[in-house]
This record gives sequence, structure tokens and C-alpha cells, in this order.
Amino acid sequence: MSAPRSRSALVLLLTAVVAGCAIVVFAVLALLRDPSDDAAWVAVVLGGLFIAWGITFDRLPDDDDGDGDGDHHEHDHDHDHSHGQGWTPRRLNTTLSTGLAMTGAYVVIRALGRPVDTALVGALAWPAWRLVNRFLDGVVRRRGARGEADGATD
Repeated sequence: MSAPRSRSALVLLLTAVVAGCAIVVFAVLALLRDPSDDAAWVAVVLGGLFIAWGITFDRLPDDDDGDGDGDHHEHDHDHDHSHGQGWTPRRLNTTLSTGLAMTGAYVVIRALGRPVDTALVGALAWPAWRLVNRFLDGVVRRRGARGEADGATD
């Protein structure tokens, strides 16, 4: 049997579920007024992501070794990517967090009255940043493996 959850973890779970439900309710009300409201459709997804994120966050293991992926300290933040082991709770939570950032950015930008193309650029900014960081981390790792210096030479 697993250890009991802390009070703060329970509060976070309940907050995410209540916030997700409230977002879905307001989005559905907006859709009843205007079924063509793209931000309301995305807000329905946003509400569902809040609920799913809260549940997966609550199910994250307490320690870094709880996923069964081996030693997580070797890979820094890339430890989520288990090769052939499917979706771990940590990897699923990371994916849901990215979805929250994307849909949240879209909804907020559209609520501010900006056009769809601006909202799409805002929604794609976070995953693009993560891809660039992952690429650069790989370059730094490869240079380190070859023994090259990280900085420019004088």
C-alpha cells in the first residue's frame, strides 16, 4: 500500500480538478452562445487538460527512482523518455504540462482579442523553445563526449 498523500498534494489535485471543471463549464456556455468560437473549443480542451494534469501530478512517485526507469540523475530533465517502456507518470505529466501551456496561451491570447495566427504563434512558442533546448543539450553532450570546450576560444 502506498504512503498517504500530503495535504498540499490533495489541495493541488482538488484545485486542478475544480479549475478544469470551471473552465469547461464557462467554455460550454460560450459555445452555446457561439458555436464557432475557436477559443471556447480550445478552452474545453484546456479544462480537460487541467483535470488530467491534476490527476497525473497526484500519481507522480515521491522519489526520482519511482518510475523504474533506472538512475534519473544521469539524464537531467530528459529522464522522462524511457525507451520502450511506454508512458511513465512523469512523462505523461510533462506532456500534459506542455498541452496546458499551449492551450492556455491560445485561449488567453484570443481572449485579449488578438487574431488566430497570433494565438497559434503564442501557443507554439513553448514547445518550440523546448525543442531548441533539447537540440542544444544534445550538441553540448556530443561536444562533451568528444572532449571539446563548451565556450569559444580566445
